This record gives sequence, C-alpha cells and structure tokens, in this order.
Amino acid sequence: ADVRDLFDTSRRYALALMEYLDSVGVTVRDGDSRRLKK
Repeated sequence: ADVRDLFDTSRRYALALMEYLDSVGVTVRDGDSRRLKK
C-alpha cells in the first residue's frame, strides 16, 4: 500500500513495479514485505 500511495497508482501497477524491482535485484521479498537489497 505504501508504494501504491507513493506513486498514486492502482494496486495492479504497484505490484508489477515491485515484482520488476525484485527481478532486477533492487528489492528482496522478506515474508509479506520487501526491502532494498544490500
């Protein structure tokens, strides 16, 4: 919800963005949340 609100977009597009960031190694899923990769 934080990313969705930050970019003022729908859940669909926010989730796609987060999945893309996971795939290129910017973020990592940690349970139900994500964090920046070290």
